[in-house]
Amino acid sequence: MRTYLILGLFVWGFMACQTDTASSDTSEAEQTATTNNTNLTDSIVQSYQQQLTAREEVFPLECNPEAGKVNPADGAPKDTLFFLFREQLKTIVANKDIFALLPFVSENIKTGFGAEGGLQDFIRMWELDSPDKIPNSTLWPTLESLLALGGQFHNYDKAPYFEAPYLGPCWPHTAEPYEFGAVIGAGVRLRSSPGLSTKIIKTLSYDLVEYLETTPTQETIGGETHPWIKVRLADGMEGFLYGKFYRSPLDFRAGFQKNEAGQWQMVLLVAGD
Repeated sequence: MRTYLILGLFVWGFMACQTDTASSDTSEAEQTATTNNTNLTDSIVQSYQQQLTAREEVFPLECNPEAGKVNPADGAPKDTLFFLFREQLKTIVANKDIFALLPFVSENIKTGFGAEGGLQDFIRMWELDSPDKIPNSTLWPTLESLLALGGQFHNYDKAPYFEAPYLGPCWPHTAEPYEFGAVIGAGVRLRSSPGLSTKIIKTLSYDLVEYLETTPTQETIGGETHPWIKVRLADGMEGFLYGKFYRSPLDFRAGFQKNEAGQWQMVLLVAGD
């Protein structure tokens, strides 16, 4: 089935073309990755070290529980091959390269909590079935934001499994996922009303907040359009966050495991509960 899907997309693509902080975490990650990955070639190790130090944002390797917070964490650097896989996947997503993406997706990828699933449903769900739809698919921004938010390793079905983003693995058990969300940034401004010109009432960093509503007010900043979200803090203060900096633990998340050939693939991309 995968062969036919890839061939079909190749034909579409061909036709379309014709028509026109951080240092300690890095050190610890390198040591852990070396322990977890044996018999790696020098070129792989060198590439890993280069990409590890080139990261724009560095999260701690492990979740750091703190009252009223959902602190970010990224355990990916613990595994050299997975880290390189994820960095390559980020590049593929940034380039919207459907041909490069497909080998990174499991034939049996889970796309929902019902009967849906598999590569064919994945392609249909994300509108990747024709060249004119592919560049505008919401898959690309979904994966871009998701992959930027770290994650954690754990065992699933007796095999190593990486879950992204960090919100799921680091979520406090005392907070109901349907009622609460998290600020996914440092120095995020809470405003008195939706809009950039309104009063700043507080600055938040990775705070756990109670979700109240998604307002009809949307704003485009830096080429991205998001709604304003009304939230309530633990002290009862209410305000509005720009949607880019708010995320629910029930938003899209991805799971990654190795296939029978030992290659990492995305095996899950779902939202909800």
